[in-house]
Amino acid sequence: MPWGRTVAGLCFGVILFASGRYSAPTTRNDVRGPVRTNSKALSYAGAKDNKTPGGELPTENLADLQVRLSRTRPSAAWDEERLHLLAAWARRQPEAALDFARRNLLHDRQAQALTSIFEAWAEKNPAAAWDWVMTRENGDAGHLRTVLTAVAKNDPGTAERYAADYARQNPDLASNAYLAVLDGVMFTGNFEGAERVVAGAKVPDEEQRNLLLNFLGGQWASYQPEDASKWALTLPAGAVRDQVLDAVGQAWSDSDPVGAADFAASLPAGPVRQKALVQAISKWTLDDPLQASQWVIQYDAHQDFDQAAAAIATSADVMNRNVGLALKWADTIQQDGLRNQTTIAVLSTWYANDPASAISYIKTSPDLGATDRQAIAKAIPIPN
Repeated sequence: MPWGRTVAGLCFGVILFASGRYSAPTTRNDVRGPVRTNSKALSYAGAKDNKTPGGELPTENLADLQVRLSRTRPSAAWDEERLHLLAAWARRQPEAALDFARRNLLHDRQAQALTSIFEAWAEKNPAAAWDWVMTRENGDAGHLRTVLTAVAKNDPGTAERYAADYARQNPDLASNAYLAVLDGVMFTGNFEGAERVVAGAKVPDEEQRNLLLNFLGGQWASYQPEDASKWALTLPAGAVRDQVLDAVGQAWSDSDPVGAADFAASLPAGPVRQKALVQAISKWTLDDPLQASQWVIQYDAHQDFDQAAAAIATSADVMNRNVGLALKWADTIQQDGLRNQTTIAVLSTWYANDPASAISYIKTSPDLGATDRQAIAKAIPIPN
């Protein structure tokens, strides 16, 4: 069944649209006030000059390190340098570095410092870092994740063993440990290795394994969507695969809505395809409503495309720039309830921008019947 009488108008009307870009502000954090130092403190420039390659500190500088770190220099450059120095200290004296961070830093800066310290410690001495977190930190979830992720980047097998040990002791939290391992394994793009981690994960139930599958699918699709989708389709048919395909579709739509739309259209008809289509088209219309509209038009009318058509009809560009085209897109929707809902959304926006014209259309348009007008009147005040 073709899209019907509205298609010709759609092809012409979509050329009227453009899209925008958005940005978000950044924030800054607080730190404990100045720490008094003695006259032997080295300069900020000297801190850089006295480092050795690879972030290690020569033995003779260890005595000066606390003094150098205590010098408060309120700037992003000093924050970054301090993290570097703490990581270098942690490779030699991790316990001392932890103590300094906890005594001298507050809030976000302390959290960032502890992360740098545990990462460096885990890279240098995985067993000691893991033992410290499990015993001295009482298995703190944040530090556990930091250590497991750092270990998994360099030694996935060891990280998996740690995760398995943790899972045996804390079965309800087993997936948390394996999520950290997956973060580290996938860091270098080893998604096949991450797939093996999920397959071998010692989790107590399918709910936790499904969480790992969804996480893997979404992360994989952010970088290698074609491979991720092929992998997802090898999972047994059912609710789990549907959830993973949803995660893949969301991530793919964020990075490449065109490719995600093509993938969605290739899926079997049904709820999974419907959701994948609306995810892709909703993102695509933000970037290029013209191309998104032309892509949808090439397919025969089918209720799986209804949500996609509604996304186009109710996109800000379409509704605000050409309400007639938005109404035509709404008219292509096969499901009565969604078609009426979309039409009312378009007319409500039109009424907000141009009340007189919207009211005139609602009262006189031959495309609206008495039942339509009654439904519209619940959302838009129509004078007699």
